[in-house]
Amino acid sequence: MAYIAAAAPSDIVYVAGAINSNPTTFQSRDGKWYGYAPAAEDNTYHLWVEMIDAAGNRSEYETTLVYDLPWFVTDRTAEDVRERNKKGVLNARDLNRIEKNNFTIGELAALVIEGKYNWEVGEKPRTSDYQRIRQGVQRLRNYAHRNTTPEVPESPLNSFQKYNDIEQIQKDCFDIYVGNKKNIAYAGEFYAGEGGLI
Repeated sequence: MAYIAAAAPSDIVYVAGAINSNPTTFQSRDGKWYGYAPAAEDNTYHLWVEMIDAAGNRSEYETTLVYDLPWFVTDRTAEDVRERNKKGVLNARDLNRIEKNNFTIGELAALVIEGKYNWEVGEKPRTSDYQRIRQGVQRLRNYAHRNTTPEVPESPLNSFQKYNDIEQIQKDCFDIYVGNKKNIAYAGEFYAGEGGLI
């Protein structure tokens, strides 16, 4: 899930639109309006918004943004490995994505997570690289996880299932973070599943 913040004049009372053709109603918080949509693998987001001010005036805005947001691959299969397709082999792109996800989600959650983001084709990870990846993923899991979130895989990281688990942990942590950002305050009180509003 991606969330995109849009600045708007202070007299705006309603913002709606679409992100990559996904309709969304934007939510106001801390002087910005936030919209939510599925994450895009290429980190490109086409944004169209309609704004209405307190006097009822309507305006539109359209732009394309490039946001460096986490992207996850959690559906590798044994068939991918047999076919040696792009999901079936570990490559520099995978390592860069996994380490960048650790760093980006950690930064959002105010966690310091080291990473290497310049893996090149042919470069082979060392034991210390795998250890760094596992430690980063463990920090994310310690920060936020669901009952269904897998445990951090043990070394060696040598199977497609282990990489599915690593990216599922990252995805769950990021989804929880974004979900918390989506909480809305009504009249200064938060709806928290009590069965109504205070």
